[in-house]
Amino acid sequence: MQRYDVLIVGGGPAGAAVARDVAAAGFSVAILERDQAVGRPVQCSGLVTERTLVTASILPDVAHNELRGASIFSPSGSRYEIGGDRVHAYVMDRGDFDRRMMKHALESNVELHVDTRVVRIWYESDEVRLIAEHGGKEVSFATKLVIGADGPRSIVADFLELPPPVEILRARGADVRLPNRPSIDRVLIFLGERYAAGFFAWAIPLGEDRYRVGWGTSRPGPGNGLEHLAADYPHIFDGMEILSQTGGLIPLGPRPRTSGIYGMVVGDAAGQAKATSGGGLYTALTCAKHCATVAIDALTNHDTSATRLANYDAKWRSHIGKELARATALRQSFRELSDPEIEWGLRMLRIPGMTHLVNRYGDIDYPSILAKAALRTAPPLWRLTHGRRSVMTVFDDDDVPMVHPVGD
Repeated sequence: MQRYDVLIVGGGPAGAAVARDVAAAGFSVAILERDQAVGRPVQCSGLVTERTLVTASILPDVAHNELRGASIFSPSGSRYEIGGDRVHAYVMDRGDFDRRMMKHALESNVELHVDTRVVRIWYESDEVRLIAEHGGKEVSFATKLVIGADGPRSIVADFLELPPPVEILRARGADVRLPNRPSIDRVLIFLGERYAAGFFAWAIPLGEDRYRVGWGTSRPGPGNGLEHLAADYPHIFDGMEILSQTGGLIPLGPRPRTSGIYGMVVGDAAGQAKATSGGGLYTALTCAKHCATVAIDALTNHDTSATRLANYDAKWRSHIGKELARATALRQSFRELSDPEIEWGLRMLRIPGMTHLVNRYGDIDYPSILAKAALRTAPPLWRLTHGRRSVMTVFDDDDVPMVHPVGD
């Protein structure tokens, strides 16, 4: 039986960040990672802001490319350009990012157990017990506090009997070579039922002729999004060579509760990704700081009760909960849009000054800033919310900037 003050299930960035901070406070911490190595396989688009890199204490040299805008393709193939001269996002080497995060944790004396898949968790004799499979054998662990950073199918969340996230999105992706399309500084976004039912598809330039293509679906669609993209946009995907493929689940809309007696969950395990885009690194790292703070407090006071650990819920929701609630409300409206409604909404970008508004307020970490500015500037856009009270309620405040109307 191996004993630690804290056991973290999952060795991604959120788990590594929590482990680093708790270990730096003087507690014994171990990470149990089911894969054979940190940073593989990669199941992430790798698109982040500078804010994310700063939060992670990672230098921008982890980036493949800098992006200054986006080309958006409507369901009918109409093209809309947004962005400008400034860098809006970085395309990073996600595997390298994960390994650097883990290096920081190991430098704080965190112990890492790879190829260690937790199969059972229970409470016994004033401690949490875990059984994991490693090398074909069972290994036993015990801890005062367990933290789940183990993704949407979190065994820790099941142990804590936490309610599920609002929605689970199925995503697929592929790294490809596009020999006839040199790298650019814009992400390509494709909308329409044919490519990504209820969500969107993307092609992110990695540098030279390599791209990361992906698509998500929330309901049954007409088939493989990549095949349809290649067929409908031959000027982009002509000669495509698929280098690797991945797939996974993205939880959208946080769990109503992310802590319980003896434990907490963070990142995808908590459903803390942005529901508008599925991106979750910035939000996960932000919540990881609060998770570590509450863990340190609980261990210092020898109190891992549900009441004390509920401070984690209060802290992260106070920091970023409103933004995630807005994203969830927008997501619930977007998933119901028909292709003609998407076409109509994109035509709003033709209103004089609207593109300038998007370029000024667009922020992939805080999409509600742009959403509220756009809804105030072009009130007809409210039609796309289908009259949802959830959207009206979460945007009924004054902490998102008002802008001057554009057009007549």
